[in-house]
Amino acid sequence: MDCSATEMDCSATVANKIIDDQSLAEDELLSELEKEEIPAHIREARLEIFKQQSLQFQQLRDLSFGQYTLIPDEKSFLDLTTSPIVENCVIHFFHPDFRRCAIVDSHMEKLSKKYFKTKFAKLNVEKSNFLVTKLKIQMLPAILCFKSSIVVDRIIGFEELGNTDDFPSVVLEKRLAKSGVIQLSEEYDPSKKTIFGGKKSFVRNKQDDSSDEDY
Repeated sequence: MDCSATEMDCSATVANKIIDDQSLAEDELLSELEKEEIPAHIREARLEIFKQQSLQFQQLRDLSFGQYTLIPDEKSFLDLTTSPIVENCVIHFFHPDFRRCAIVDSHMEKLSKKYFKTKFAKLNVEKSNFLVTKLKIQMLPAILCFKSSIVVDRIIGFEELGNTDDFPSVVLEKRLAKSGVIQLSEEYDPSKKTIFGGKKSFVRNKQDDSSDEDY
């Protein structure tokens, strides 16, 4: 399989495979385990973890994990961010008329499919006056990172993302990893190995004129 039996950093594709055809996924897991000399009690423990993860994946998919979704109202925002099931959550506060908010949307859409354990969503500031005031959001785009219902980080505007409109998704990905709401995939963190088991960084000297919007 493409994810560890002891870790949950699976893509939405792998997670959905586990949910939709658990027997097939379990067969693949057994096949991987049999490639190594693993004591029976360890194999059984890993299978039990796999079954627990399958249940958790189902619960997360019910909350549209693996998708970048629009939060319809403030109550839904509070329900999502305070849910005991949702450990990591990334919320984009956006305005439908702001160009840079649309740019953030495109990157959030990609990352939501890559990091199934983290919930990616967006909330229209025009429909969330209370939260905008409560969270002191004064400039857009505004990305807030939540861990266990607590705001642990904020990414405001594009200053930390290269201060340019054409930054690649990996820039936002690495920035979110610093917040702890995602763990970088092995693609960008070669030191991380699964139990079954040099990307060039984005550098730009050009200073783009800041077009972040005050709100």
